[in-house]
Amino acid sequence: MRRFGLPMAMVVVAALHLGLVLHFVSPSLVLGPEPIVGLDYDTHFEHTLRAVEAYRTSGRVWSYDPHLLAGQPSGAIFDADNKLIEVFAIALDSVGVPTHRAFNLLILLAHLLVPLVTYASARLFSLERPAAVGAAWLASMLWFFDALAHWCFYVGMIAWGSAAYAVLLPLALMYRFSQTRRLRVLAALFPVMVVVHHLHPYAFVVLVVPMTLLYVRARRALRWQHHAALWGVAVGVLLLNSWWLVPAIQLWHYILDSGFYMDATPAYLLYDYFGLLKEPDIHGVIAMRTGFRFLTFGAAALGLWGWRRARDERFAPLAAGLGVLLFIAYFGRWVTPLRQLQPYRFVLPAMYLAIIPAVGWLLTTTRTLMTRRPAAPALGLLALLAFVGLPRLARDVLYFMPTWVPRHTRPLPAPPPDINGGTGFGNIWWPVPFDFRNRPMNAADRFAIEAVRDNDDGSGRWLVQWWVHGERLAWATDAQVLGGFREINLAHSDANLFRTFPEGMSPQSGQLERYLERYNVQWLVVAIPTPWLEVRRDLLELVAHGFGQRVYRTRIEPSWFMDGGPGNVTAAVDRLSIEGSAGGSLVLKYHFLETLVCRPGCELYRAEVEGDRVGFIGIRNAPSDFEIINP
Repeated sequence: MRRFGLPMAMVVVAALHLGLVLHFVSPSLVLGPEPIVGLDYDTHFEHTLRAVEAYRTSGRVWSYDPHLLAGQPSGAIFDADNKLIEVFAIALDSVGVPTHRAFNLLILLAHLLVPLVTYASARLFSLERPAAVGAAWLASMLWFFDALAHWCFYVGMIAWGSAAYAVLLPLALMYRFSQTRRLRVLAALFPVMVVVHHLHPYAFVVLVVPMTLLYVRARRALRWQHHAALWGVAVGVLLLNSWWLVPAIQLWHYILDSGFYMDATPAYLLYDYFGLLKEPDIHGVIAMRTGFRFLTFGAAALGLWGWRRARDERFAPLAAGLGVLLFIAYFGRWVTPLRQLQPYRFVLPAMYLAIIPAVGWLLTTTRTLMTRRPAAPALGLLALLAFVGLPRLARDVLYFMPTWVPRHTRPLPAPPPDINGGTGFGNIWWPVPFDFRNRPMNAADRFAIEAVRDNDDGSGRWLVQWWVHGERLAWATDAQVLGGFREINLAHSDANLFRTFPEGMSPQSGQLERYLERYNVQWLVVAIPTPWLEVRRDLLELVAHGFGQRVYRTRIEPSWFMDGGPGNVTAAVDRLSIEGSAGGSLVLKYHFLETLVCRPGCELYRAEVEGDRVGFIGIRNAPSDFEIINP
């Protein structure tokens, strides 16, 4: 019977994980006619779609995108965490797979690989098979039932969420090489490193300290072939990422400060431990379910302590890796470069890295308890701790599986918000159970899309208040949108009224009129009541409303030129086609980019614009019909 115990455990873990994947991301959604959407997913799909379009026309992945923020570089800077998705979509596009299908399939793959990557990594770290199966199970529980991990894949931070566990594999391969010094291990390490760094560039931050430590410790035992091969892997990974690194470096001067989000302090460690929500900008608007996280951290601390006493060679790289990640997560806000990385996010890779020493200790301890038969008081204490601790883990599971909780059969007053905070079942903000499952768009999601399709005539831009709607309209329609991800760290975000003036404008200042004319805003989509804006009926005319959203048409005279002159503009990725302009010296209401060129016979320059750090496209010697391209 024991012979079948381990295979059966592996089957149970795999079946459990697959069932949870299919619960939260249904096959009908993955194989449906549209991409998985919602929050960051819309941003990532918009980037993916632009990358595929750019590759079709130019053979490169970055482009000048006029559909967002009056023209911005797409695929060069802000989507550094989207490169693997873009490459995957381009590859499948070459064999006829639609972009949305490729996008959905990679998201599904990110879900499915959690236990497989963790199991393989545990084995490479020389853990026994039972411990590796335990690692796969624990990683699955963390993926679905830890607050930060689940929040990441629900809102669309899928690249970081999956990179957090994927980094285990290259680190485990490096450890195995340091033990065996076999070149075939490096042959496996190279493609894994390439994929992981395409998945998310912050993988470098996670891996650099423990991998460097492994190399330094093993350097005297390595031959020159080993050193050459290791440096070859490092250089090769850099070269194979250069296709997106080079344009990012060239356009880096457009980058803005992004050190204002997920910047935790040491106090957050206590909030996390007690399961209390402090600030949504750091924790996310989700109750802090952290039982599995601290089960992992606690067992890892005991495991590392045991390895240190036993002089186990796994202690140093894993302890160093965990120490660095937890320092970044809880102290990074006080180190300026680290603050730019949104430091609290590094709790995730720390959590998965901790699985390795945690399951090692759990297996050893379980065997000791089974063979030594501790005294009755010790067993009683263990039973008491389990009696108190297991409900916390069960509560974490039920938070994400609210349909498992019996509902009241008679109406009751809504209870106060959960003491843990965040979106949960039965609180006054969300009176029905919220299960954090990805779902297709509904009628409310489609309202703005239909409004654009019914009204857009190409005469001007759409100013969109809710950032998710902005990203969605950019990929789902041909509209030119001012909006999208509000915290985008590009100077081009000056074109977004709701980023530049989050508290509104004074109606007497004339700022709103100048803004609408400056960016040729002809339409406005509002999802949240905004009195300072919506009372301006001298500038806005209501044309549609539904599902709590309002669509206005502005009363400004449409023109794509700063002097108000005539001319039509047809905008596409890497191309602006102008017809019927006044010619001569013009300033086009699109952001300047140094790689753009004008033809025939015209010259471009950067025109200074009030309130916009990028500036617009100035044209000298323009004919009446011309085009601007990103060659």
